[in-house]
Amino acid sequence: MSPLLLSLRPGTTLDDEHGLLTAHHRWGRTTLGPHTPPLAEALRTLAAGPTTVDDMTDRLRATARRVGLPTEPQLALLHGSLERLAHSVRRHATTGSRRVATAEPLAPEAAPRPGPVPATPLTLDRAAHLRPVDDRLALESPRSRFRLRLEDPGVATLLALLARPASRAELADRCGDLTEDALAAVVSLLYSTGFAHPAHGADHPADEAGHPADNGGCGQAGLPPGWAFHELLAYDGSRAGPRDRPYGPVFPLRATEPPAPPVAPPPAGRVIPLGRPDLGRVCREDRPFTDVLESRTSRRAYGEQPLTISQLAEFLYRAARVRTLLGARPEDDRPYAITSRPYPSAGSAYELELYAAVHRCHGLDRGLYHYDPLGHALTALPGAPEAVDRLLREAAAATGGAPPPDVHLTLVSRVKRLSWKYAAHAYALTLKNTGVLLQTLCLVATAMGLSGCPVGGGDSETPVRAFDLAPHTEIPVGAFLLGSAPTPR
Repeated sequence: MSPLLLSLRPGTTLDDEHGLLTAHHRWGRTTLGPHTPPLAEALRTLAAGPTTVDDMTDRLRATARRVGLPTEPQLALLHGSLERLAHSVRRHATTGSRRVATAEPLAPEAAPRPGPVPATPLTLDRAAHLRPVDDRLALESPRSRFRLRLEDPGVATLLALLARPASRAELADRCGDLTEDALAAVVSLLYSTGFAHPAHGADHPADEAGHPADNGGCGQAGLPPGWAFHELLAYDGSRAGPRDRPYGPVFPLRATEPPAPPVAPPPAGRVIPLGRPDLGRVCREDRPFTDVLESRTSRRAYGEQPLTISQLAEFLYRAARVRTLLGARPEDDRPYAITSRPYPSAGSAYELELYAAVHRCHGLDRGLYHYDPLGHALTALPGAPEAVDRLLREAAAATGGAPPPDVHLTLVSRVKRLSWKYAAHAYALTLKNTGVLLQTLCLVATAMGLSGCPVGGGDSETPVRAFDLAPHTEIPVGAFLLGSAPTPR
């Protein structure tokens, strides 16, 4: 028996629709051709698989002879059907009756790379990685539209050898747990699904189907120019389409836990109520929006006189307060309470919290604080003065040694507030929300004549320790530096 077997992906069905053989699958339907007995018999063998192309061909020939149809047109229909069903056909590498690896398509455009495996040394795709999936190790890559399940431990040895270019003879010498046929079948699967490339082409990225694209090389050991592995993986995971994971507003946690509250309960501590500005006066006296937008710039210099608590209060009120609080409306497919604030947020989740490290602010002690957007108040947090110093040192490092700001704001995401509703891309959404809030903070600071600067990096552990955040539940995602403006000369 051939060491390469085929089977239809579970859930794929074959039906007679008005005389046409039609496959219904994860991505819709595909019309394969006239519903003739030979074609239907061959493809139902595939549905009952795993089977070989030779076995399907034999069954088609036998059925064609029995019903009196010419064989060659039916064979052409079969091979055309297999090509059109590439996105729904699993490929199995076997030894005897035992599977050693299975390649499963993950996207409607998934198609195996044509042609035989080249005789040159091969190497693993530089974006490939192993992870557990359904109690099996699985090989995945953002640049392949397949997942390769490892069903024999010997395949892991093969993958380890392919971390650098390896010839077929070297693989055979060092993969003693796999028979010669099984090794050839696994290598064929790796090559055809875009996980292994000729060593001389290892620096070439892959196209949408996972095939190497000859664009003159991309450096970074096969990654596209300018991409780090983790960024490529994060991008791939945050978009719909190329994976079989749930995606979008599918409420993945709805059946197991309640949504996080729309506003985080303020922590215990001394509460400092903040004054509320007269928005009518602000509207009358503010600079025109276009003037604010055109003059916005990152300002890392601060005035001799510190920021005042009334300025900080107005800044937070205008940029980040809760304007309204609305209850859940299950009848409108909104089974969670929401808020309205001055900036937009995905699903009105408003998962971002503001924590402040105050360096100098007239009317407010130096220290750590949490902003309550509903009550418009600050809560003093415990923490040694060194915690403020560490945050300020990070700000200086991220801004080229600029002087410390009056107030260092840390944006913290209660990410489960998003992941309760959105599957696969909650983290990507919280980063987008972070950008929206940072821009709002920039514009409000500019309108108020203050110095403001968003910070694009930093050590996430520093704010986690400073504000005693719950790891992976309250995650730092950004920072903003605020202070009084220097006197114009």
